[in-house]
Amino acid sequence: MDGSFSVSGLISVVQQIFQSQITFGTSGNVSERDDDRDGFWITPSGVSWRDIADESLVKITAGAVTGNLRPSTEWRAHQALYERHPWIGGVVHLHSPYATILSVVGSPVKAVHYQMARVADEVPVLPYTTFGTNELAQSVAQALSPQVRAALVANHGLFAVGDSVQSAWTAAREVEWTAMIQYHAMLIAAPAVLSPGQLQAVRDAMAHYGQAPTP
Repeated sequence: MDGSFSVSGLISVVQQIFQSQITFGTSGNVSERDDDRDGFWITPSGVSWRDIADESLVKITAGAVTGNLRPSTEWRAHQALYERHPWIGGVVHLHSPYATILSVVGSPVKAVHYQMARVADEVPVLPYTTFGTNELAQSVAQALSPQVRAALVANHGLFAVGDSVQSAWTAAREVEWTAMIQYHAMLIAAPAVLSPGQLQAVRDAMAHYGQAPTP
């Protein structure tokens, strides 16, 4: 494996996803940009989250594959995201239940809770396209930005990005949790949605959240 790349962060996220039970079987995939920025490492096709190990990872460089296994069928989407957005360091794609439910009914994930401020004012639903295709890859890459860090693909699932694979996983969890809140709220009444101004106030407040590093 390339000495410039530490697998620990990527494998840690794989283990967190498996332990969270947010998805099932072999559905979904994650990747992380290589330290040399000449490609990215991605999880393999058709391997259970439980069984993914260091040697399972596959490197993609300009469409060329390095590794013992075939890459995830969604490698084109990951590649398109890295090529279009130099700031992206990690990508998480899941078929998580609540985000997928909302994708099926064509409902964006709205800011029904302030935690969404770290991801987007609203997570859009993109038109359905066949998995693994260039059409899907370009649709997702065009939809995401530093201000919109996640998107749903109709009748499919969730893509989330971040400056690292860990931050992409955090964004994916926040979208799935918000989708769950929205789904249950919709069973009662139309949920109240925070305004862009309210969300910006949250982002400003979050700048002072947590512990400052020790000098």
